[in-house]
Amino acid sequence: MTVLSLPPLDLDAGGAPEDDSPLRSVSTAVSVLDCFADEAELGATRVAARLGIAKSTACRMLAALATGGLLERTGSGRYRLGLRLFEYGQLAVDRLMLRDVALPAMGELRELVRETIQLGVSVGTDVLYVERAEAAGMNVRFRSEHRRNPAHSSSAGRVLAAADPALITAILERGLQRYTPFTVVDPLRYRQILAITRDQGYATSREEFEPGWSSIAAPITLTRGGRPHPVAALSVVGPTSRVLGPRKPAVVQGVRRAAARISADLERARG
Repeated sequence: MTVLSLPPLDLDAGGAPEDDSPLRSVSTAVSVLDCFADEAELGATRVAARLGIAKSTACRMLAALATGGLLERTGSGRYRLGLRLFEYGQLAVDRLMLRDVALPAMGELRELVRETIQLGVSVGTDVLYVERAEAAGMNVRFRSEHRRNPAHSSSAGRVLAAADPALITAILERGLQRYTPFTVVDPLRYRQILAITRDQGYATSREEFEPGWSSIAAPITLTRGGRPHPVAALSVVGPTSRVLGPRKPAVVQGVRRAAARISADLERARG
């Protein structure tokens, strides 16, 4: 993995660099990235206004961060968090031992339900699958373009959004894009589904991203402020007839138990 090297930028309005401009560039880069904690997509004008810097400086900083993969430019010309941040974030995930703790339960769940098991985390308004345990004999393998899916069209995204009002707002502001005839694109209906998800403790997605494929997910949680807070999602994905057909109760029970086990193991690992 290449380490991003930012050029020194003259951050004062007059354009005259100061002796500590490299350090100021790093500080500004961090501030720019912090802006995306509150908003999924931003343009240079908005970033400049929030940070009190010149728009030209914001433009150059956004472009530099995008070149390094920390941001990515959207079709509208705005920016959102990039996959390179996911790579850096993997260090934190590994230290949290999420993947190490989850893998045994994922393997056991795969053997139980005979379907593919996914471990996902939220990045912006998407879900990134940081680990996947493929079911034996699957005729569709995990492909790179499936590593990141829109949160609104996945069961994993729903269990993560159900307990996160800021994420719900970001998803709705981004817009509910239709991928199949079954994708939920009505904001009111989407909110109703999230309310159901909160009540029942799991979420489903029926052919909303790929025809013929559906999923069921449960949240993996850590206690924060005395309450469980979702930090990841465990999901079972497979052909609709197998996941949401007569076997659905068994799949729901299996994924919820596995997610609860991972949550408990994470709490113990955290000490």
